[in-house]
Amino acid sequence: MMKLSIKLLSAVIFLVVSGTSYADNCDKTRNTYDDIYCTNKIFASADEDLNRNYQKLRTQLNQNQKQILKKSQLAWIRERDEQCVEDQKVDVECRLEKTQQRNQWLVERLRECKTVGCKTSRLSN
Repeated sequence: MMKLSIKLLSAVIFLVVSGTSYADNCDKTRNTYDDIYCTNKIFASADEDLNRNYQKLRTQLNQNQKQILKKSQLAWIRERDEQCVEDQKVDVECRLEKTQQRNQWLVERLRECKTVGCKTSRLSN
């Protein structure tokens, strides 16, 4: 009985590990689960970039500009979350696309701050 349990446990571990390692190959996904897994990994990375660039931009701003940026960011999060939910299900691809767009917006503000100065009027989008 013990040998059978060990064999079953070994088989389950092998399947889990082999399934996980295959899912990491996002060039050749096998199924919808793999697609979702890969999209989530990309979203997590994009979200990290977004947070990093948001913090970088904050360091360039005065107190008033920081408040404007924070208000803008919170409004953007609400809008993204509203647009990327359908039938009470989160659309990760939608969230990824919106996050990438917002990150590009933050990068543009950073570039603007470095070249011509931080424009308060551009922070409220």
